[in-house]
Amino acid sequence: MNNSVTSATYIRNLSYSLRRKLSDFLDPQDSWKYVIVSIRKPNGDLRYSQLHVRRFEGLVGQGRSPTVELLNDWGTTNSTVGELVDILKSHKLLAAASVLLPDRIDDVSAETQQSAPAENTYSTLSTKVLEDRETDRETAVPSAPQAQNLLEDKESGHTGFSNFSYSEMRMITGNFDDRPMLDGGSRIGEGGFGTVYRGLLNDRPVAIKKLGPMEDISLDELRVQFNQEIQTLKVLKHENLVDMIGFSCDGQHPCLVYALMTNGSLLDRLACMEDTPPLCWWQRCLIAEGSARGLEYLHCNHHVHRDVKSANILLDEKFVAKISDFGLTRASAKHTSTTMMTERIVGTRAYMAPEALRGEITPKSDVFSFGVVLLEILSGLPPADESREPQFLMELRYDIDDEDEELTLEDFVDKKMRDWELSQVESVYSLACNCLHERKNRRPVIKQVLSELKGVVKSISLDSQA
Repeated sequence: MNNSVTSATYIRNLSYSLRRKLSDFLDPQDSWKYVIVSIRKPNGDLRYSQLHVRRFEGLVGQGRSPTVELLNDWGTTNSTVGELVDILKSHKLLAAASVLLPDRIDDVSAETQQSAPAENTYSTLSTKVLEDRETDRETAVPSAPQAQNLLEDKESGHTGFSNFSYSEMRMITGNFDDRPMLDGGSRIGEGGFGTVYRGLLNDRPVAIKKLGPMEDISLDELRVQFNQEIQTLKVLKHENLVDMIGFSCDGQHPCLVYALMTNGSLLDRLACMEDTPPLCWWQRCLIAEGSARGLEYLHCNHHVHRDVKSANILLDEKFVAKISDFGLTRASAKHTSTTMMTERIVGTRAYMAPEALRGEITPKSDVFSFGVVLLEILSGLPPADESREPQFLMELRYDIDDEDEELTLEDFVDKKMRDWELSQVESVYSLACNCLHERKNRRPVIKQVLSELKGVVKSISLDSQA
């Protein structure tokens, strides 16, 4: 220890020997990740993103210490030992904190709490899982010490889902092979709060979402999302909601297991990712109708999704729409209230209703977000584009409705889609605009939205029979 170190000492002034001592405590079990996800800029934003985490993790293969390199990088700012010790204490990394400021640590045996984390944290796991974890150098969720408690005791084993081991998740995904599937890997893409991989479970193709540290998500929040997804899909079953098979919470990363949606997300299909053919007008309207059915089911069961977007609408082998990602879903405690308030603003900005930005939780916010999805279906354009003016797709409707602007509805319609009929497009566009009304009380309820979409689908069906 170095008695010359104080709370005001700049991290960049720490000796190399002290940094190495810290690495002896923080490199094992990837405990340095607790630190990196807690470091903030002066304005309160997180300093390091998931890309940074992966960059530091890559140093392990080079024989370098992620802890030492993190301290070197963070030390280029005016960060202090006091800030570092506060982060260490907040995560109960007391032995590491005592290396720097032993007087700041309460009278507890820091060595006992920190010296053998694998034994204390994973004592109930099998020897094989322990051996797997020792050799696994992938990105770890910093909340690993709480992994076994991700589900409340009263719920675990009574969710109606299969409880898989983390080692099984690794096995069926090729150790979470991060190469894209086209390159022979297992990675499907990014999902809400984690990365999604393809696997085979008893010869059944499945999608495994491995939850990981996110740029703006705390460890506690990650735990809440995991629980919320399971609890929501435990009680809500519908053909237009994604089908959950099970979960895993005994390893470095909590995982959620779903039936594989072979046609990916609506967002990707509208963008014709991987050179897939464009969706026809008939398909788009059926997808819109199916999505509305799923939302109606949620709302009838007193749930608000809070993150309705095309990336969260998945398509099965028959292009049936399935709403996914229920980590932000909220239910009314008494199943009677239609509006709740929250201090935490969540969702995706390009889809968020004005009241959602104020912290209101209401079904009408889902309707607003669905209005943006309808514009995506019509135009094939992304919900936000920094190179576009205006940036948000929802604002393009003002140009269409403004006679002084050159943009017409016909110009707005996706050029890749050839089989549309103007009156039907006008109906869907008008519905989207109603959903996007600034005042929530002027928007239709989702039942009305579904009814209008059914009318459009029926009209297309009649046209095809004529």
